[in-house]
Amino acid sequence: MRTLHDVIATDIPPPAERAPLELDEDITRKDAWMFAPLIVAAVTLPLVASVLLAVSVWNLASNGPSMASAPPATFASRWL
Repeated sequence: MRTLHDVIATDIPPPAERAPLELDEDITRKDAWMFAPLIVAAVTLPLVASVLLAVSVWNLASNGPSMASAPPATFASRWL
């Protein structure tokens, strides 16, 4: 096994080139608009979820739990 002391400068491979943006001949820079809906969805869905959670927490904090979620007073009143 070779150690670092045995490595010759010519044995080190040249750095790899970065991949070009156009990896596929069919998809070019002009087709970047197709990714816009994906980016919009990735940005807006977490925002919408955060707003809905904030509104529901604010509603519970300001109004308290609703009367519809209260358990019935007696066992028989469930069917009345």
